[in-house]
Amino acid sequence: MKFKTVLEGQQAVILNHMGEGRVVVGPQRVFLFRERFSFMRAVTAKRDEYVEIQHKTGEIIHKPGPCKVFNNPLEYDQCILREAQRIDANHLLVVYKRLKGEESQRRIIQGPAIFMPGSEEWVHEFKWHGTDPGNKTRMVPGLNCFTQLPTIPSNFYYNVREVRTSDDSMITVKLMLFYEMVDILKMLDTTHDPIADLINAVCADVISFVGPLSYSQFIAKTGSLSDLATYPQLQQRAGRIGFKVQKVVYRGYHASDQLQEMQNNAIESRTGLRLQREIEDQEQGLTRYRLNKQQERSQIEQDMELKKQVYGQKLAKVKQEHNLAMQEEKVKQQMELSSQEVQLMLECQAANENHKVDHLTSLNNIGVDLNTFLSLENSPRPSEEIHVHKC
Repeated sequence: MKFKTVLEGQQAVILNHMGEGRVVVGPQRVFLFRERFSFMRAVTAKRDEYVEIQHKTGEIIHKPGPCKVFNNPLEYDQCILREAQRIDANHLLVVYKRLKGEESQRRIIQGPAIFMPGSEEWVHEFKWHGTDPGNKTRMVPGLNCFTQLPTIPSNFYYNVREVRTSDDSMITVKLMLFYEMVDILKMLDTTHDPIADLINAVCADVISFVGPLSYSQFIAKTGSLSDLATYPQLQQRAGRIGFKVQKVVYRGYHASDQLQEMQNNAIESRTGLRLQREIEDQEQGLTRYRLNKQQERSQIEQDMELKKQVYGQKLAKVKQEHNLAMQEEKVKQQMELSSQEVQLMLECQAANENHKVDHLTSLNNIGVDLNTFLSLENSPRPSEEIHVHKC
């Protein structure tokens, strides 16, 4: 017999000797007689958490937070605190819900979001081929397990091993695939491991491409392995499972050690010959360059000499034209000067004649006999002059 105190915010369960139980919610003080007392564990969920309540009847209830649930052993088997799934951007979640009978419903939740599943819901778990941590070109079945499906484009490395050519040479073709999921519903309905489907399809395409070719023909046509047209089965299979192959990158090949050594020797020989040819081409190119420059220099000198001669001819022509123009101008000036002198002479003669006429008119007016005057004027003058002095 004793007393027990249940504080506010606490709950307890009391069992008697008959196995009957009762729940006590605080604040409360109880008296115990032949009874067993125990506090109930409280499970508190935050905003991004929820409490999974498992009833003794088998029913499971999810109570989203924020909340507080007491693990009542009379009703519950256990109460488990679980975190809600945070769905990142460019990711999605495939959720199934059980309906009446054996039917179920599927829905897709696109991130970013926080998902709290209901009691009748479960999340689809994907198990795809994953990259071997020890070898990035090897894919291991079921290694990549996840629930959030990425929707952004992705890629993976893969080596198609033991591909046989028409002349029985074994080679390994190294590839890199870039892909993108375009239809999630088609992918869920048609495949459980799309990476395995892509690998099988690309292996079939590579075998179909390499099989009819010899080793040397394969080496000559390796550039075609980076062309999507070389992979028809890959593109067809990708379209059927809701994927799109963006491109395939050829990363090289590897043969057996003996064949690779022979190939390396052949490559070394071809490289040496190519380098020698390049050296010869460079020397011939240098010789052609020098000859071309000498020819260009001679042509420039000829052009300069021709221009010099043309300039001298033009200069002589200009000087000759200038001299002719100066002579013509001088003759013109002399002719103008002679014309002016003749005109001046004629004007002087006309002035003398006019003066003489005026003089004769004046003499006639004063009564001088012009005939006598003119005859005396025209008669020769005596050589000696006789001066008569009046005494």
